[in-house]
Amino acid sequence: MFLKEADLLSFSFKQFVYKLKAHSNLLYGLMLIQIIALFFSIGGVSHMSSSNGELSVSVNTYSASLVIGFSFIWIFFIGILLTTKQYKKIELPLVTSSLSGNLSDIGFLMIASIFGSITSTLVGVLQRIILYISFDQTQIIFDKFLISFYDLVLGIVIGTLYMILISALGYLIGSITKLSMAFVLIIPAIIFGFLRVYTDFFQKVLLVYTKEAALPLFALKVLITVIILFGVSSLLSPNKEVSQ
Repeated sequence: MFLKEADLLSFSFKQFVYKLKAHSNLLYGLMLIQIIALFFSIGGVSHMSSSNGELSVSVNTYSASLVIGFSFIWIFFIGILLTTKQYKKIELPLVTSSLSGNLSDIGFLMIASIFGSITSTLVGVLQRIILYISFDQTQIIFDKFLISFYDLVLGIVIGTLYMILISALGYLIGSITKLSMAFVLIIPAIIFGFLRVYTDFFQKVLLVYTKEAALPLFALKVLITVIILFGVSSLLSPNKEVSQ
């Protein structure tokens, strides 16, 4: 029993390390996406102006939300991509079972989520530096402009949790679509239909993950949800044994 568990963890770790090297281009792709998002966010996310005839005030609001949003979309599609045949072929030289393959995928998604959260946070800091250099300091409202180290770390932790949750959802959807290509059309239709009919229900579900003030409780919610999503994905994976 213990030997089997040790072998499973050993093979899963080998695949995990192998995939980190094989999928490094995906991480580089994230950085490119974040730079593009930074370029578009430099122009500001909203504009407001007011005038009383004698005095005119114009306010531009800047945010790294576009960078974070692009990062969330990226990790979602990475979760789906890892379930495709093209990416599953990469693990063939090392695969011993579908479970070890899933565990290595989960490990990669965890690292990718941490990497994505750190880089998106740092790109947000870079955005503030660019704005600080580009504008006269008298034109900058410094309230919440400077980020404390605590807020920086907190943002990375929360961002990581969200990205792990989104990646688990993407991995589940990818696992379902592997059963039949028909699900590629069925799943979006079902989601759209449920959103139209059960709008209030989905809003309440969304609030469960977006309005939680206590970090430990939020982390617990994400952990439970992620375990369920990855667990179902593993159950949907076909059993396989490969010895090479």
